[in-house]
Amino acid sequence: MVQTRSQLTKSALIEAAFKRFAEKGFAATSTREIAAAAQTNIGSITYHFGGKQGLRMACAEAIVSQLSRLRNSPDAVTLPKVLPAPVSRFEDIALRQATLLLSLPQANLMISFLFREAQDQSEAFEHIYQDFFAPMHSLFCQMWEVETGMAAESEQTKLAIFTMIGQIVYFRFGQPIVTRRMGWSSYGDSESLAILTLMQRNIRAMLADYGSL
Repeated sequence: MVQTRSQLTKSALIEAAFKRFAEKGFAATSTREIAAAAQTNIGSITYHFGGKQGLRMACAEAIVSQLSRLRNSPDAVTLPKVLPAPVSRFEDIALRQATLLLSLPQANLMISFLFREAQDQSEAFEHIYQDFFAPMHSLFCQMWEVETGMAAESEQTKLAIFTMIGQIVYFRFGQPIVTRRMGWSSYGDSESLAILTLMQRNIRAMLADYGSL
């Protein structure tokens, strides 16, 4: 579908703001520099978003929309064919989420944006938490209960899910450290496969361990 000029301007502003909010933070980013980067006039921010705060919320909504693809359509992300077939729905969804984060070009900026908003406890963070983090974490907890018999809303289950998510996020956010230590130039197909294979082993080990409690 061909975007209108107005839609192109909105997309350009969101992209420019997202990058700068992630790298510098909301307070340190001016509307003037956002408009310049988007190659439009500063009045466009007010016209399309009502101001800088509205643009911040639009960036949050863009993240929610992109990350929620997997929750709304589990088959939207394809696992590498050479990876052993998942033996449970929990493993399948977890590996697809990891694949999504490893493959997203803007994933590092996305996580930087999320961390900054979380520190600020902003309205944008609240939106991301309520519309993505909480539902996704809850989904994993429910699947964990099916696999292990542990109550989905128990403290132990919630912490176990955070442990699993933590390894996924670290490999994405810590990419510069991981690639340097591993001698990799980037996350290509073979590197991503190595990470996913290890995650798969860890997930199965966690399920087996907790399932025996």
